[in-house]
Amino acid sequence: MPLEIALSDTSLSDCADLRQKTIKIGQIARAIAVFKVDSVVIYQTNSEGKIRRDLNLLEKLLRYMDTPQYLRRTAFPMAPSLKYAGILPPLRMQSHPIAQSMKSVSNGDFRWGIQAGPGKVDIGLNELIDCDESISNRDPTLFKLRWVDSAIQLSVVERSSTERYFGFDVKVTDSLIKHLENSSSKTRIALSRTGVPYSSIESEIKSVVGNTRDVIAIIGGPRRGIRELFPKEKDTLKEFIDYWVNTIDDQGTETVRVEEAVWASLAMFNSSFGPDVTKPGYFK
Repeated sequence: MPLEIALSDTSLSDCADLRQKTIKIGQIARAIAVFKVDSVVIYQTNSEGKIRRDLNLLEKLLRYMDTPQYLRRTAFPMAPSLKYAGILPPLRMQSHPIAQSMKSVSNGDFRWGIQAGPGKVDIGLNELIDCDESISNRDPTLFKLRWVDSAIQLSVVERSSTERYFGFDVKVTDSLIKHLENSSSKTRIALSRTGVPYSSIESEIKSVVGNTRDVIAIIGGPRRGIRELFPKEKDTLKEFIDYWVNTIDDQGTETVRVEEAVWASLAMFNSSFGPDVTKPGYFK
């Protein structure tokens, strides 16, 4: 039951410097986590230079925020792009446990881990755990835990196997059209100021999503909407989008920022069909 959001590589183009970009990414990531988005796709717009660097930053910091704190220093060595990482808000998802005691671990728990030495894995506890499987010493691997004879045994699993929401994947596509074409089994919803007011079509979308149980929400950039980002392909693009909706009808400002559109739209979708496309959250 995945919920996916597609962001443009131009999403940070209205930010003046690295600090502003970092703050904006933090706001987007909070919305993604609060409303239990499973996958973030960053689509390219054939831009170069500054936009290419922005894409890399957006991907890196979203991945950084999805990674539990106890693995960040290992997974993300110091770099100029992380200069303001300290101001990013914590996500406190199920995948970001704070407890480090062995006694805090129960059968069936899930934890991210990284190879910390031959046959040893760091899963955020106060001691390393034995593991015979060969895994990455940089990219986190997800484990399911169980107690066997007073020792923790680890099994590698996919994120999709967790019962509760456990964070989000981040990937980049060089073709939004191909990605949407390959997602024909999903309900593809484009967010646009010129779209149909969401309230007028909510019941229809809710019914369709009830069948597909799979949604992609596509968001344009700060200065150009989805159609404007692909002027030569806009007719083709229309073929692979099921609904064009405006989730902030009759807005009181000339523009709506990307992070504002993410918060408003995901909140509306959560109210309309959240249980149909997302896993149980933190407290359920």
